[in-house]
Amino acid sequence: MAAFSFSEFYQRNRRVVIWVILFLLLWALRDFFAVVFLTFVLAIIAAPLAEIGMRRLRLPHWAAVTVVYIGFLVVLTSFVAFVVPSVVSQINQMIDNLPATESTVIDTKNKIVRSYPALREPINGFMRSAIADDRLRIVELQLIAERQRLNLTEAEIAEAAESTAVPMGALAEYFNRQDQLLLNAVMAVQFQRVRQYAPTVTVALYRATATTLLALLFSFLILIDLNRIKSGISRLRTSRVGDFYEEAAPPIARFGILLGRAIEAQAAIAVVNTVLTLIGMLLLGIPLIAMLSVIVFVCSFVPVLGVFISTTPIVLVALNAGGPGLSLAAIALVIVIHAIEAYVLNPLIYGRHLKLNPVLTLIILYVGYHAFGLWGMLLGVPVARYFIHDVLGVPFRERSRAVPSQA
Repeated sequence: MAAFSFSEFYQRNRRVVIWVILFLLLWALRDFFAVVFLTFVLAIIAAPLAEIGMRRLRLPHWAAVTVVYIGFLVVLTSFVAFVVPSVVSQINQMIDNLPATESTVIDTKNKIVRSYPALREPINGFMRSAIADDRLRIVELQLIAERQRLNLTEAEIAEAAESTAVPMGALAEYFNRQDQLLLNAVMAVQFQRVRQYAPTVTVALYRATATTLLALLFSFLILIDLNRIKSGISRLRTSRVGDFYEEAAPPIARFGILLGRAIEAQAAIAVVNTVLTLIGMLLLGIPLIAMLSVIVFVCSFVPVLGVFISTTPIVLVALNAGGPGLSLAAIALVIVIHAIEAYVLNPLIYGRHLKLNPVLTLIILYVGYHAFGLWGMLLGVPVARYFIHDVLGVPFRERSRAVPSQA
């Protein structure tokens, strides 16, 4: 039996070994993804701006890069000085207004049920499905006590629930109490989550600011010394890790270009989306616009799901501020802006980049979130696009086959 030779094994399985080692290195460095990703994003944004300064203003390379990063620092300082305190204040204000929001939701639901009694049971069934079993048992015990207090039987309640007539007297009081208990249980769970995560979001804002400062420094140093860095990396071709360079450098470069274009496109869409939403909220008179605008901007980087995530707080704030009419107007605003994004911004800004089926996009986001969390949602779509079209070679659309001409 021949002895195992690592050199022979490496030569036969070189490509697999190289990529396994690279993925293991990426996994080991996963805690630094935020800094690395932001450094990449800032460099991608700053490089073309510096090129404009060199071409239009005739600035030397170092001066053009320095001017761009001074602008970045001004924007970041303004954000920390003005936007972050406003967002923190509005988050605390939203938490303080949670009881009022709960009462508004309950009143709105009762008005709908009074106008359309047939919707009572479907709504109650939906609310029961959203309540944990232990909490639902407590609600059922409270309803039993309420039936005994009002001298009602289960048969009377079941008959009234199936009837389309508006309940009167003790039945009306029982159903109102049932609606209140179920809504309180549902809203308590959701508001508990808001109270739980609101301080985390506040801390995350300050951490993101510190991470952005580090990324600004790293990307500035990289761009200032870009030519020397490129020269140093190219010398790896003739070093002992030349195999790694030859195998990994071209696909990594292609993926970097794809990711950079995707980030540029998505950032442009996020800015336009946020500005349109901000203008719409100002016209409608929706409060807490600083907090909601930050949520919209961040969620705009998540394809498809981002619009649903950002709509929820907008509708809740609108409902609390102006009732059902303002909340419906907020939903209409989001629908109009989403239509503009889907049918105008995406075709114009994205062009032919990242064209994936919406259903496939949702699957990628779901799997990416459960496998890698937030990073899976942010990078899942461009990574999947790269593997589907660049690695596997799947075309964007079927090309019509040329029919051979007959003589």
